[in-house]
Amino acid sequence: MSNEEDMQRTLVAEFPLLNVQWDRTASVYEFVTVSPYTQLAANIWFAQQDIDLSGYAMQKKTFYPYSSFEQRASGTSAQTVDPLTRQPYIGEITLISSVPLDNTAIIAALTFTPGFISGSGVGAPSRFDRSVIVHGEIKTFTLDSTLAVPGGNNFLRLLNNETFSSLEPTAADKLYGYRIITLASTFGEIESAFVPASRVLIPGTLSSEPKLEYMMRLKRSYELANQV
Repeated sequence: MSNEEDMQRTLVAEFPLLNVQWDRTASVYEFVTVSPYTQLAANIWFAQQDIDLSGYAMQKKTFYPYSSFEQRASGTSAQTVDPLTRQPYIGEITLISSVPLDNTAIIAALTFTPGFISGSGVGAPSRFDRSVIVHGEIKTFTLDSTLAVPGGNNFLRLLNNETFSSLEPTAADKLYGYRIITLASTFGEIESAFVPASRVLIPGTLSSEPKLEYMMRLKRSYELANQV
């Protein structure tokens, strides 16, 4: 890399909040307000926010991320019934990938985390090796019975937070951002759920690399991007 050509940049993907409530008459979750989230199943939603790198791709630049982290607007909360028959959870996966995910791969990501060896399970997104997952983070929230008001609206406790970002360089002209949210409970026992807006920041360096390495990286990006 030539220091004269290096440019420091921070890529940003902004994801909106999700606010849903249980409709007892129809026995479905409904959006409290108009939402950009797409509902994939009765208890699964996702929002997509892509990062356009086409301007840098035209300059034949490669982006070298050196970190990635998430910011959140507030806490995650839920209104639950009392008594509960099952511990309620809210799961959240955030991915920034150089490869697009179709709906099947998005649902599969809840079981087979992209980038890891997933065995022979049906629907495992096997083509998503670690190199294409620029940023990856999984969070699970649950009700803390020692602090919660039974049957009330309570902030949930963060149970686990796992990261699996590869931070691999990319010459792709677009990065695909997904935020997948799922509610895990006996249906209707989570009466409403609020997941705040979030953003992912990826600071890094834009630079030129030797022509052969650049062409091979570009070839790999296009091959993977077209395997949808």
